[in-house]
Amino acid sequence: MHRILFLLLSLTITFSLLGQDGLKTKEATLDNWNFRIGPYFWFLGINATLQNPPVPTTLPEESDFNLSIPFSEVKNSLKFAFLINTEYNNNRWIGRINVTSFILEGDAITPRELVLDDINYRLAVLFSEVLAGYEIVSKPKFKVQGLGGIKMFYTDISGKVSAANNYDFNGERNVTWIEPILAARVIYIPHPRVELMAYIDYGPFRSNRSLTNQTVINLNYIINNWFYSSAGYKYWLFKENNEKSIFNGELYGPYLRIGVQF
Repeated sequence: MHRILFLLLSLTITFSLLGQDGLKTKEATLDNWNFRIGPYFWFLGINATLQNPPVPTTLPEESDFNLSIPFSEVKNSLKFAFLINTEYNNNRWIGRINVTSFILEGDAITPRELVLDDINYRLAVLFSEVLAGYEIVSKPKFKVQGLGGIKMFYTDISGKVSAANNYDFNGERNVTWIEPILAARVIYIPHPRVELMAYIDYGPFRSNRSLTNQTVINLNYIINNWFYSSAGYKYWLFKENNEKSIFNGELYGPYLRIGVQF
């Protein structure tokens, strides 16, 4: 983790020094690009319930497991992460695609460690939004955007357990959820190099048993005509009143991004 943070900081300083004179400061930079793409690092915390994870049928039934894991613990179980945001801007039209995926692996992450030995669970999560929208208010320093699209949420949980009687168990279950959402974003540009953004989405609208909400607040710093950096806070909520669901809860935490614009 320290190497990643050092690399992000080094890239920000390097690009800033290279592009000090490369930006036209008389214009708001939001109109000077069409595409942005940037990977990011999320200091992820989890407060959730895992419903009906696969367990040996000979054990007493337990409907769900509660997880409350700060980033200091998540980082020890993180085996894979891919997080990237892309955006298209053309006059007052906007397109956005965000992809967040990670895999956590850990031992004894449920109360069943009192009954079982050598518990190992693998939780894979992928969620993304595909949105298109229009800039309702378009001023040099203040913009309001309305967006609509779909959100996809995929979860896969697998378990590997050795019981006290040397009985080995392997199980897996996955769920895919796709629903429409609406979103809004407010952008304030106090300086050509600075963008302060607030984003929120909500859905779905086809079922009153489900709820998803995402809130993001971030500050973009335009390093030069080609590169930008971003720091912010991301909160993501998913709840589904369905016995087939796996994950219900919150993902939260600050994030850092280095991106390219052209």
